[in-house]
Amino acid sequence: MTDLATTMSRSEAEQRVRIWVDACSESFENSLSASGGYAFFDKAEADRMGPAQTRELDDLFRIIGDTVVRPREKQAISAALSGRDPDAAKPMEPVIGSMMKVLAPATDRASPDGQLLARTMLRGLAAIADERSRLEAGEIAPIPARASGAWMPKKAKPAVPAVPFLSHWNAFEASKISDGRWKADTASNSQSSRKLFQELVGDEPASGIDRRAVSELRSLLFALPRLYDKAKCWRGLSLVDVIKAAKALDETRPHDAASIPRLKAKTVDKHTGNLVEYWTWCQTNGRLPKDMENPFTGFIQPKPKGRQARHERKEWPPAMMETLFTSPVWTGSKSYHRRRAVGELIFRDARFWVPLFGRLTGAREDEICSRTVGDIVMIDGIACLSIRDSKTPESDRDLPIPEALLRMGFLEYRYWGRAPDEPLFPELIPQGVGNRRSAAFSGWFTEYRRGIDCYVLLVDFHSFRHNVSTDLSNMPGLNSGWADEITGHDSVVRSSERSRYTKGVLMAHLKETLDRVSIGVDLSHLVYEGPRGEPALGAADDLAMFVAIAERDMNAKAGRRRAGAARA
Repeated sequence: MTDLATTMSRSEAEQRVRIWVDACSESFENSLSASGGYAFFDKAEADRMGPAQTRELDDLFRIIGDTVVRPREKQAISAALSGRDPDAAKPMEPVIGSMMKVLAPATDRASPDGQLLARTMLRGLAAIADERSRLEAGEIAPIPARASGAWMPKKAKPAVPAVPFLSHWNAFEASKISDGRWKADTASNSQSSRKLFQELVGDEPASGIDRRAVSELRSLLFALPRLYDKAKCWRGLSLVDVIKAAKALDETRPHDAASIPRLKAKTVDKHTGNLVEYWTWCQTNGRLPKDMENPFTGFIQPKPKGRQARHERKEWPPAMMETLFTSPVWTGSKSYHRRRAVGELIFRDARFWVPLFGRLTGAREDEICSRTVGDIVMIDGIACLSIRDSKTPESDRDLPIPEALLRMGFLEYRYWGRAPDEPLFPELIPQGVGNRRSAAFSGWFTEYRRGIDCYVLLVDFHSFRHNVSTDLSNMPGLNSGWADEITGHDSVVRSSERSRYTKGVLMAHLKETLDRVSIGVDLSHLVYEGPRGEPALGAADDLAMFVAIAERDMNAKAGRRRAGAARA
């Protein structure tokens, strides 16, 4: 029995655990108070859902907690304490282990003192469950005498600089760009996170930012109109005034009218994620104490996967596909400036090639638009598009050019006779925050689809990737590694297939696979009839015309912007 002697008495263990139980009950009581009486939702969540829905869900979760979750926990605790099933309490071990570091940091978990304290903490978990049930039920009971805090170590608060939280943003941004984790447009987009925080929160130091402040910031972001920085009606207003004005407009709108669109959850999560990264960077680089909690963590919901993710964007249905590729761009337009009007002129510019390339290969919009002539490479006689520096490192790949595009003269119009450093599509003039060529295409593609009645929400250029993925998955016996290589998705199978073949043999398989992808529309009238392996007749003149028109339109647009700014 002397081997089992403890230096900690049972009353001392119970006293320490009682302090923990009281702290948990106090925290839950504070949460009930701050949320307005909701046990499972904070105030921001309740405001978003509305009182009726919040109360209904809160009551449902209370019932589940009282009738299912807590009884099972207590049953497992009882089985573990009795010795009938020592493993029953394993799911609670992380809680026991982490709290033991607080209640008795010098005590070994495997020692007699540690085992005594762990058993007492299991009883404490049962007490926490009971007290939570009583608090949720609104039980009226005398206020108990609080246990002494002699055994609860006081943790000194880390010293936090008094400078505004955003003081180091420029250094953070420069660091992300220099180590290659951010591209220029990513850094530019992140500036909006900084501006939103600055205007909605202010120049608070990090010590003044807690989880409640972050929750309130997200509530304001969810209330912000989607076009807060573009719509004329919001110009000159502070963001807080924009939110108030949008709310007032919604309250006065007719019942059958749509409310003003607000920022999507994806956008709010993007801004929150930038602030999570910034806080972490400040800790890593000595701007904030490392043991200071990051209040921005825990708010972002995991991205949907599997079936849920399929609903983020939709495939192009066959009828829409036919509407698009039988429209004037591919059957004949009235003139270059009247591309939606039916005529006899076909212009093989970026607007002609890029959608075809997207539908036949599943390549991303920017992967196509940003390429140079030198990105077309020949691998064992197979013409491929070399894609590098795309969305992720796994996106790097060599994509065989489908036979359908070769029959249309893609190489003759875009490759032969041109310098390797030339942009593949020079008529797409870089623009937008990231100075991307795809920005010059995407706006036109949206407006064109609207003009030919071929526009449906969530069906866009990226949806072509879904069509190609579906085509590949429906090919009998297709190696999944080849499909991943075509779409640029990382997988173990893809890596093994790359190592199994020489590049030329793999390209032959991928070329044969892509040639089986079909748009489902007869495009035989677009077959190029000229000689192969040399520039198409008039291709250089056409390209010069496309570029000149694009530059003229860009200059005209810039002039209109300057005139508008002068009037403002």
